[in-house]
Amino acid sequence: MKKSNQILAALLAVGTLLIANSSANAVLLVGNPFVPTGANFQMFALQGIDSSTPTGKSGFSPQVNRDFEFPDSIGVSYDQGNGQLTNFGLGLYFNSQQQVQSTGLNIRYNGLVSASSVNITVEDFDIKAGATFFNPQKVEPGILILGPNNTVIASASPTDIFHNLVPNTKTGQKGDVWDINLGSVLNTLNISDTTISGFILYADATGGERPNSDPYLLVSAGNGIVVPEASNYIVGLAGIMFAGLFHRRQVQLKRKAAAVKA
Repeated sequence: MKKSNQILAALLAVGTLLIANSSANAVLLVGNPFVPTGANFQMFALQGIDSSTPTGKSGFSPQVNRDFEFPDSIGVSYDQGNGQLTNFGLGLYFNSQQQVQSTGLNIRYNGLVSASSVNITVEDFDIKAGATFFNPQKVEPGILILGPNNTVIASASPTDIFHNLVPNTKTGQKGDVWDINLGSVLNTLNISDTTISGFILYADATGGERPNSDPYLLVSAGNGIVVPEASNYIVGLAGIMFAGLFHRRQVQLKRKAAAVKA
């Protein structure tokens, strides 16, 4: 009897451990698009990114996911084409035709924002501060920067991005977490700071990288500072001028009334 109780206790302990691990590693599907709390942008999951379709292929139903590999991480669950999703991050995979393709995240702002006001945080390249480049056995990132009407105005390679990685040293943050400023990326590409509508994160496949890669993940995408459209400047300026003229007219009328009384 005592032995059976010991066995039962051991089985319960193993079961509890398995449940705890399952819960800790559970991937959450959060839709497509996904809007983080308080964000002024939407996140769209992409798949089928390659040289012929740099912004991804249509006809699939990928999902933005959370908690893939790390708590609060943001990745992509891609559609295998048969109604099944594979939970993943931002990396390379083989499609059903054995073609090398990448998942991606398209961050679209609600209005145009200044590129230099956008800071994004990414993680899990298996590198440390002081590294000379990305880990060739891991994954290397690419970024498409989008201008008005979501047109591609810049394409940043792994080399362009690596020079703009800044270690994220916030309290409680583990290593291998990096900040990237999009204005700095544009500067590396010899492009002046400008307004952008969003950007696309994906995995590079031009430097010999192979699927299935160990993907990287998005931690956060900065809200950015919204830049008013030119028409709004004109309306605002007209309002200021009208208010100034009205105030001037009122002063003149008061002076005339005072002169008549005198």
